Amino acid sequence: MEHIVSFLYDENRINNQFIVEMTGITYPDPHYYVNRDNSRIFCLEYIMEGEGTVHMDNQVIYPSKGDIYILPRGHHHRYYSSSNNPWKKIWMNIHGPLCDLLINTYHLEGVLLIKGLDLLDLFQKFLTVCEDKEVGTAITFQKCSLIYHEIISRISMYLYDKPIVKNATAYKIKEYIDTNIYEKFSINMLAETACLSPSQLNRIFKKEFLKTPYEYILEQKIETAKLLLTNTNISIKQIAFQLNFSDEHYFSNCFKERCSVSPKAFANRDNRNK
Repeated sequence: MEHIVSFLYDENRINNQFIVEMTGITYPDPHYYVNRDNSRIFCLEYIMEGEGTVHMDNQVIYPSKGDIYILPRGHHHRYYSSSNNPWKKIWMNIHGPLCDLLINTYHLEGVLLIKGLDLLDLFQKFLTVCEDKEVGTAITFQKCSLIYHEIISRISMYLYDKPIVKNATAYKIKEYIDTNIYEKFSINMLAETACLSPSQLNRIFKKEFLKTPYEYILEQKIETAKLLLTNTNISIKQIAFQLNFSDEHYFSNCFKERCSVSPKAFANRDNRNK
């Protein structure tokens, strides 16, 4: 048994950088089996319960509860649930250049199995967005692309961003910023999260990363904006809104101050180079 949300769309009327073919939840079934030769889709799945077996070409993995697996396009995908402990999983079948781009950007090429990373909330958020039929398909795909970006970013941090911690609190705050980059931050809120005063927070963060939390937040928001300008058709106004800048004018000024060009000029320059 499965709960599935699928999409019909006109490729001539939609940005094809990121497309959701279908998404949903698979419920425990000992006979569940999927086989795709030279798959044209990118598959990302989170195991909620149970376990199963996944083959990609000549590689085999055994994901179980709390695990994530990634199956890139262009490969043979074959996976099935355990007959004794069949899995329940939430998943997305997607395609488009942004899928590969983010995998490469976050150095996840060749990563199939991520053990014990709880991103159920993001997978559920992705499914909820897709279930909202009051919103047009193009807007749905844009929203889903941002959630997908956050999932890939979280996986990369989980696998690679494990430094020798000199100050655990500073790294905890950095991770909080990285995983919530689309949210609105205040130094007081971050300080309260870390049980510190604002001055203490600024001091320990700057000692560890050579910049204040505010400087780091702005830097990461600008980097995210550059990625959106390069790989989506989201307007500058929408990007400013999604990244929680106070308005488009302030966002443009911050962007130009750090990149030496306006967001519009940056997007146009990138399009000319494609």
